[in-house]
Amino acid sequence: MPFLTARQPTARRAIARLALFAALLLCSALATAATTAMRLPDSVRPLAYRLTISLDPAQPTHSGEVEIEIELKQATRSLQLHAKDLQIRNAWLEIGARRHAAKSRTLDPERIELRFAQAIPAGRAKLVLAFSGKQQDTDELGLFHRREAGDWYAYTQFESTGARLAFPLFDEPGWKVPWTLTLTVPQALMAVANTAPRREEAAATPGWKRIEFDPTPPLPSYLLAFAVGPFDVLDAPPAGALPIRFITPRGRAADAAFAAGITARIVERLEAYFDLPHPFAKLDSLALSVPSGFGAMEHAGLITYGAPLMLATPADTTGQFQRNYVSLAAHELAHQWFGNLVTMAWWDDLWLNESFASWLGDRITAELMPQWHWHTSVQQARARAMRTDRLASSRRVQQPVLSDDDMGSLWDSITYEKGQVVLSMFEQWLGPERFRDGVRRYIHKHAWGHATGDDFLAALGSQDPALPAALRSFTAQPGLPRVAVTLQCDEGPPRLQLRQSRLLPLPGNDTSAPPLWQIPMLIRTPAGSTRLLFDSREAALALPDTACPAWVQANAGGVGYYRVAYAPALWRQLMTQPDLPVSEILAGLDDAQGLSEAGDLPVADMLAMAEHFASHADRAVIEQSAELLLHARRMVNAAELPAYAARWQRAFGERARQLGWTAAPDENDEARLLRALLVEAVADDGGDATLRSQARAQVDAWLAQTGALDASSRAAVLASAALDGDEALFNALLAAARSAPDRALRRDLYAALGHFRAPRLAQRARDLLLDSSVDFREASRAVMSAHNQAPALREGLMQFLQTRHAELAKRMGRDDPAWLPVHLNQACSDDDAQRIARIFTPHAARYQGGRLALAQTLEQVRVCAAWRTRETTRVAGPGLLRAP
Repeated sequence: MPFLTARQPTARRAIARLALFAALLLCSALATAATTAMRLPDSVRPLAYRLTISLDPAQPTHSGEVEIEIELKQATRSLQLHAKDLQIRNAWLEIGARRHAAKSRTLDPERIELRFAQAIPAGRAKLVLAFSGKQQDTDELGLFHRREAGDWYAYTQFESTGARLAFPLFDEPGWKVPWTLTLTVPQALMAVANTAPRREEAAATPGWKRIEFDPTPPLPSYLLAFAVGPFDVLDAPPAGALPIRFITPRGRAADAAFAAGITARIVERLEAYFDLPHPFAKLDSLALSVPSGFGAMEHAGLITYGAPLMLATPADTTGQFQRNYVSLAAHELAHQWFGNLVTMAWWDDLWLNESFASWLGDRITAELMPQWHWHTSVQQARARAMRTDRLASSRRVQQPVLSDDDMGSLWDSITYEKGQVVLSMFEQWLGPERFRDGVRRYIHKHAWGHATGDDFLAALGSQDPALPAALRSFTAQPGLPRVAVTLQCDEGPPRLQLRQSRLLPLPGNDTSAPPLWQIPMLIRTPAGSTRLLFDSREAALALPDTACPAWVQANAGGVGYYRVAYAPALWRQLMTQPDLPVSEILAGLDDAQGLSEAGDLPVADMLAMAEHFASHADRAVIEQSAELLLHARRMVNAAELPAYAARWQRAFGERARQLGWTAAPDENDEARLLRALLVEAVADDGGDATLRSQARAQVDAWLAQTGALDASSRAAVLASAALDGDEALFNALLAAARSAPDRALRRDLYAALGHFRAPRLAQRARDLLLDSSVDFREASRAVMSAHNQAPALREGLMQFLQTRHAELAKRMGRDDPAWLPVHLNQACSDDDAQRIARIFTPHAARYQGGRLALAQTLEQVRVCAAWRTRETTRVAGPGLLRAP
């Protein structure tokens, strides 16, 4: 279930989004204390469910009855189940014709206990519970309802532990059983679920109907899904015999046209890769009426997407929208085999589901749409993962889940991107065909059952016995390898001296034993390639060159999950090679950023290399170069802003002005995508008054209905116009946001409101987050992200979060306030870190993951502060970022 809504985000947005999903470890004492409560006793096993629910999306509550076929391993007088915020109206257990009444009591917020008057014998029985509960209003978890264009809809999101908010059950992924669902709903509404309806009839209540769905194949509870509302349906071309439909809010079926036209092609490529047909009888894709922060969920037979990711009018079907949908759909569809057909036994192995779907989804996207150059997505993923993994508090990929709170750390760049890159690295080492054969062996062996990460490694190990231990060295311990490379040509044949260690941006920040990785290195020099499984602290590697090579590439292909620390001269020799592949340029530029933070590379060298590649022909290289300048922005003080703007103008000013705000009629998607990043960055960070003025003119014309905004650059134009905007423009954009009919446009307008620099208008933007007429989920991320990235606005945001914390918390989901500190993670001083700690320490323990969200943010701020201090002392006097 990816929460990152764009698989290749622009550099500007990547920085803010990475931190939102940073890894958050819980202290071991808390995890140990909660271990016994996390898992239900294994003395009872569910075998099948019959679930009946009555609901009207327009009402706050639902009710129902669940029958669970169970097997008791031993006689007992009590049973434990998961249930959260539910009323248990009645409960009993049937053995044959005899019924045993049960009394229910709450054990803790997640669990209930049923007690019987006498011991229930071992064997099979039927457990029945009648219940009622609430449809969630602020969380997209459990059974929740939302209003869109005057209509009410009800949806489900059960991963990871949302099912227990909807009905009582045994809510663990290791229990994979068939489900038979029956829904009773208002007659005028449509109901959809994992399987097709097999019977529909009038209900006993006038105006209602009862729909019984086909039994599902064996599924864990988190993959169960259903929805109710006045939906429209678009039938799509099938994938062979597999029927494909798109289910949308009323009136929006036509907006699923792009998705409907390409999904079958994705399915067919996945079927070919696995050498297995799609495992389930149908494929429905459902657009949820939720804010754009929601990604998608891989429910068997009923994949759900945040509506902005699946639906677009013809004008909004931009190149970025198409890329987002295809890559996200490929990810979710890969789960139908890897996660649904074969399911993890416990949450420890969530990484395997998500890493694999990220890896294969990007692979399928690259094959299906070669013109998108998606093969470099692994370098994008590598950069995102390393931004988290560089921290001392980074967690393992295969993270033990011992408490309910541990769930909060799983959906992040370590689970998704680090695992994805590690798989790519070992696929390169093993070879694509042998790697694919191992995957097929794993899927065929464990189909319709459970498997663990060790099972997957064993399947790959049949291709290479050394591979499981090597791969496990990356998944079973945290951190990022740093490989120091020294070229020696003094005596004998040329050779490399290698040394591995953990890369940390704050020296001495890790007091644990030094880790050791088994790193599959592919090294290239002018004479050819050399392979080495680097499994020791130090090693010497003979090169095939007869003379000292002019350059050394110690991460050929750029997929190695390690940073290469060359001597500065050797690094420059490599990076200035005229035929360096794009994938290796991207990895090298990102390494420059990480190594600069760690003290291995002066920031001046990093920025000089960014300028060197700013004129490259490949969009991904240009964006990565811009990323380095954006990252350095955190170090800039007020006196250095003119020098920083000069850097932007030197590197990108001319190209940005050539692109302008208006696309040429024959312009390709690459230019449109580049415009969205580059022109806005030069207008903002480059202080380009001409571009700002042009953006304002376009927005004024759009507001006056005498002009249009291209959807591919709309967000950038609006944000740039706001930079010097006055109160009249603020009022006009706010009015447009209030009346905008679709979420994508509202998202862009709220983001623009967050870009106003005038202090009074910035405060008005923050105050919108407390306005009951504004959807907090739509506006909050857009406004706070903009203020987090702008030093002039961050101070006001910090004060706002301090003084209005209680009011904000009331507008958020139950544990969402845990993430508020993250919206200050672009701060860059020890004083800021102390202030953030003072603001949020009193609140952190109230929310799941709150203490660790705060700790992670504080570390990021202190890393930046140490980097700035180090670089300031490295150079003499002011002008750290002044262009030469």
